[in-house]
Amino acid sequence: MFEFLFAYFNNIRPVSDKIVADVERYLEILEIPKNQVLLREGQRADYLFVVIKGALRMYYIKDGEEICSRFAEEHQMCLSVQSFFERNPSYEYVQALEDSTVARIHFDNLERLYKEHDEFNYIGRVIVQQYFIRSELRLFLIRKQSAEERYLFFTEHYPSLLQRVPLKHIASYLGLTLETLSRIRNKLRNVK
Repeated sequence: MFEFLFAYFNNIRPVSDKIVADVERYLEILEIPKNQVLLREGQRADYLFVVIKGALRMYYIKDGEEICSRFAEEHQMCLSVQSFFERNPSYEYVQALEDSTVARIHFDNLERLYKEHDEFNYIGRVIVQQYFIRSELRLFLIRKQSAEERYLFFTEHYPSLLQRVPLKHIASYLGLTLETLSRIRNKLRNVK
């Protein structure tokens, strides 16, 4: 079940059988029904999630409105970064967008892996760098790109989510109103 995960690790740096055994020992598999919330604002994020099947979204509430901050689909990780690493209450929610299967690892067990396996520290650093790069790219997208450019970027980089995620969440993620997103989609449909 975790073959994709170990293939990913091995692409970064070869992992030993001992790391494989320890990671498998620490990961828990959960079946999550659609709309179930895995983390709520005010709770501490004790777990890092890896999506095996399905999709998750992260969001926060501002002025009574849900603002979507991230999506995670198959083979992607999902966590409230600030809460998980600083051990503080989360300002975010994590919710299943569809029936999902996830693996989760507790913060303490991840720390054990880092302490017990030097090579796992390297893998962890590369994964955090990749996550940070994606976050920076999103910030650039929101700050510097037009509404149409944001949507086109999303369609190019996350095509499978277009069919799986309600448009209101995509609009929120892109920093657009639903009306603006609908106008852009109609305009682009008419151009084709």
